[in-house]
Amino acid sequence: MQVAGVNKNYTGISDKKNPSFKNGFYTVTQELDSSVMLSRALVDGCGCTIPWILMANNETERKEKARKFLFDYAVAYLSPFVALPLLNRFATRYIGKLTKNFWSNNHKVIHISNEHLKDAETMMSELTKMSKDVKKNPIESLYYKLNPKKQYNSKLDIDELLKSADGDKEKLRQKIIKSKNTVFVLDCLSTFGILGSVPFINNEITKKKSGQKGFSAEMSMADREIVEKRAEQHEKTKKKKYLSFLGTLGAITLAMSLCGFSALKSKNSGKLIQSLKNGSKMFDYGRGIYMSRLPFFVGYMIIVAANLLASRNSTERKDLAIRQGVGSAVFFGGDLLLGSLFTNLSDRIFGTKLRKDEGQNKSLLRKIFPKVKPLKQVIEEVEQGKISKTNKKVSAGIFWANMLILMGSMGYLIPKAINKMIKSDVEKDVQANRNVNIATLPYSRPVKMEDFIK
Repeated sequence: MQVAGVNKNYTGISDKKNPSFKNGFYTVTQELDSSVMLSRALVDGCGCTIPWILMANNETERKEKARKFLFDYAVAYLSPFVALPLLNRFATRYIGKLTKNFWSNNHKVIHISNEHLKDAETMMSELTKMSKDVKKNPIESLYYKLNPKKQYNSKLDIDELLKSADGDKEKLRQKIIKSKNTVFVLDCLSTFGILGSVPFINNEITKKKSGQKGFSAEMSMADREIVEKRAEQHEKTKKKKYLSFLGTLGAITLAMSLCGFSALKSKNSGKLIQSLKNGSKMFDYGRGIYMSRLPFFVGYMIIVAANLLASRNSTERKDLAIRQGVGSAVFFGGDLLLGSLFTNLSDRIFGTKLRKDEGQNKSLLRKIFPKVKPLKQVIEEVEQGKISKTNKKVSAGIFWANMLILMGSMGYLIPKAINKMIKSDVEKDVQANRNVNIATLPYSRPVKMEDFIK
């Protein structure tokens, strides 16, 4: 979803106090609503990581979680706002050879959706529309606000693009697909590769800094010998597990590339190829920088698998399975269901118009959980006078209510249950190896675990 430009004639916010604040609020909300990675980062940071750090069992675990938070957040924001804009330019200049120089504005041809790349005529029709106005991404918006004297070139030069393909429209289509595929593959391998490597790297940092092997949460619960013994199997197999993660990432990325892009190149009219072409839009990037939900979900599952592979014993594996399993189910399914439910209630009770029009032939499930208009579409309809300003406010409110519910459920309820489980598992091992009561063992900070699990 793209950020809608602010119409200076639109009085819904300009006639209020602090219009810049209101513009900023809706812009930020749209950006989060448009990017599953950014909204996931928000939920993970405010709803998971910060509470989980505060509720850690000891100082070593707290530092370990804080490092992972910093690594993950850095990638979550550097990927769409720094890496992908550069990667788009690289692919269009050196792979597709669509532009004459690295800084050409024609690199934005990569914004075209895959659904418009099924054939040359459909592509040219969409490029003609794009040639009139290509929206700025958030970094460009900030740059031109800081440099008001500079003019933003919002147009594509179709003649130059055709010239790069020797005037052949089909050849141009193939070159655009090739560029988009390159961006997709390199982004998946780099982003998911880094995020999947973080737990392995983090474990080694913990081991070096603490001088101890094993699951950090247990280091205040049992003697060093017991904690390290529980991590023996992981130490023997960690290299093989890391290589298996890299192999899986490579294979799945290749499979997604074949489904999302290779089918587009084919002139085969078979049912399978046509189905893949119709579904190829699920591999689009919003404005060339926001990964779609499907590939992000697949990549996130690979990252979850990497975290499980990096776990140092069965207790940490259960810890991660609960945190990430429940977290993923709540985030990828819960936000859709909650947003749909709230929208349905709002439309029925308050008369808003936030549901997508799907005609009369709707299933019972769709009647209860209808498809929801993205905030960008709602704002555009408000500016066009199709619906009232209340719709925009309610749509943004539903988004934030959704986020707050997700953060509360994932950040504060899950850790309490997990800390109980960890204590129980370690106590069994402690009692099996030595007759020691875990409650008598010293903690690395003057806070009792009972404070967090009662």
